[in-house]
Amino acid sequence: MTGRIVGNYKVLEKLGEGGMGTVFKGIDVMVEREVAIKVLRPEIARQPEVVERFRSEAVTLARLNHPGIATLFSFFRQGDEFFMVMEFVPGRTLEGLLRDFGPMPVEQAAPVFAKILAGIEHAHQLGILHRDIKPANVMLTTAGVVKVTDFGIARILGAARMTRQGNIVGTLEYIAPERIKGEDHDARSDIYSLGAMLYEMLSGHIPFERENEYAMMQAHLMEPPPPLTRFGLNIPPEIEAVAMRALAKRQEDRFPTATDFAVALAAAWSQAQARLARAPKEARAAAASATPKPTRAAGEPDTMSRYGRTPPVGTAVGPVVARKPAWALWAAA
Repeated sequence: MTGRIVGNYKVLEKLGEGGMGTVFKGIDVMVEREVAIKVLRPEIARQPEVVERFRSEAVTLARLNHPGIATLFSFFRQGDEFFMVMEFVPGRTLEGLLRDFGPMPVEQAAPVFAKILAGIEHAHQLGILHRDIKPANVMLTTAGVVKVTDFGIARILGAARMTRQGNIVGTLEYIAPERIKGEDHDARSDIYSLGAMLYEMLSGHIPFERENEYAMMQAHLMEPPPPLTRFGLNIPPEIEAVAMRALAKRQEDRFPTATDFAVALAAAWSQAQARLARAPKEARAAAASATPKPTRAAGEPDTMSRYGRTPPVGTAVGPVVARKPAWALWAAA
């Protein structure tokens, strides 16, 4: 595929695999603009109804025009292959960064997440739900650019019946309870997924870590997320409360919109900063130098997270805390 010309685009190198197919870096030979080219998987391209669904969705997605969303440039067919051309973001996925650097410090997570919320709100105002919000679908650059990608992909995959469980479309680790139950859903279902992603950004762990899909679904439906304090990180309680509201089981208990989520997060961060500023100097120094202990309910299993094993009860999470400065080094690169 490398070196091939498709339409007005030259394929330069492979970037990776996605839910819809293989992604390549390319260049628009007419205007010399770098692009990302996604080649639809053969099994998708052979299903006319799915391709038409994808084309219709592309018409809708082309309306999205926001600095926090990766722009869709074109969708076309050449021979028996279908290509989706998108804005190329010269950065890394949030998923990869969390894997390499561990949980993101609140002072960096808050502004990054605010940009994500702004992009999602733009889509919601146009009546477009994402349906598959997760760190793998967020790109970051060292220049501070944050882009949400793959809008509408989950719905298209649903048309192709490429689901993980029956009619559940999306990524199970981040999916809202009402979608697991097959009930009507709206923007608040994206809010739940955003809450799960914020939880992971702050802790390095998804809200529910289970060994099989049934247990994962039951956790989303029935169990409260473990408190962020269990991971031994100094996450302000004001921020934790915002994340937990977004993860409420009932839609009506969550933030109504991404804007409301953003306002609450900004207010919580301001309150946390003000509270810390009022604290005695000695207490602030002690808090900064302390190595908190993670907490876990009695009998809770020592399960694998997406990025490693949950620490046993009473074990300090020094290695995770020690990796925090890496985020500052990456941002300054």
